[in-house]
Amino acid sequence: MVTSILTVMEQVVELFLMIGVGVVCSRVGMITRRGAAQLTSFLLYLVAPTLILVSLTGTDTDIGPEDLAMAFGLALLAHGLGILVSCLFFRKEPDARKRIFRFAAVYSNTGFMGIPLVQAVVGPEGVIYASIFVVVFNVVVWTHGYGLMSGGQRTGLKKLLLNPGLLALAVGLPMFFLDWHFPQVLQGPLESFSALNTPLAMVIIGCNIARVSLRGFFSDLKMLGACALRLLVVPGIFFAAVLALRPEPVLLLSCVIQASAPAAANTVLFASQFGTGGPLASKVVAVTTLFSIVTMPVFVVAAQWACGML
Repeated sequence: MVTSILTVMEQVVELFLMIGVGVVCSRVGMITRRGAAQLTSFLLYLVAPTLILVSLTGTDTDIGPEDLAMAFGLALLAHGLGILVSCLFFRKEPDARKRIFRFAAVYSNTGFMGIPLVQAVVGPEGVIYASIFVVVFNVVVWTHGYGLMSGGQRTGLKKLLLNPGLLALAVGLPMFFLDWHFPQVLQGPLESFSALNTPLAMVIIGCNIARVSLRGFFSDLKMLGACALRLLVVPGIFFAAVLALRPEPVLLLSCVIQASAPAAANTVLFASQFGTGGPLASKVVAVTTLFSIVTMPVFVVAAQWACGML
């Protein structure tokens, strides 16, 4: 077990070293605020969808429709539990702070932190399940999450349906079930772009962290409470629920990793868009990302132990 813990921690530390590169690049001006925003768009609209396509079309697996349906169900359960738990807290907080804390408690960094760790710990088969989790995340975040942070506004159906992750799944799933593959002239570039997901995502997170003042990081007790909800309470409840359902091991481990990831980058994006406190949102994302170097390995090892992988 000790060896497994060290292995997972080593993988998380590798991710944090990449985050450190992003911090340095931002601090020295190599990547500007505008550059980070452009890299984020490149990641969301090109790199992440290619990772989903490659995982669905380039992996030989025995995953069936019932497993994918279970993956959808578990992803919905993770977000539903997060919404229910978050509603029990922060009732006396000012409205802007309450929205940020509740949003951060519900939505994990599935794409930027979750998928890279699933890829490292579980492998390509786990990425398929992780891709399903990301699609569910995108649907829920652009409905419930958007309404929460905007104060009740609704996102358009067109924006929801044209989400890049959903489009990639719409293309990849039929190819997955029909066992179709892209020709090598396309598969090669797709694999090359998909390989950018982990380092690029970590660098972008580092750029966001670099813009947050370290002063007062740990003096806001309510913010630390929101971090505890995101990193311990919500994933802990989800883990207990998943153990009761007993899905197959790769699915269980993939979902637990996704659910235990730090606060989503959308926390900052939505807070900035709706003027609800960009600096506070950045602190929440930064602190949960920092503490996840300890909490994520704990959940990973617990899930491995529950699956009999240790």
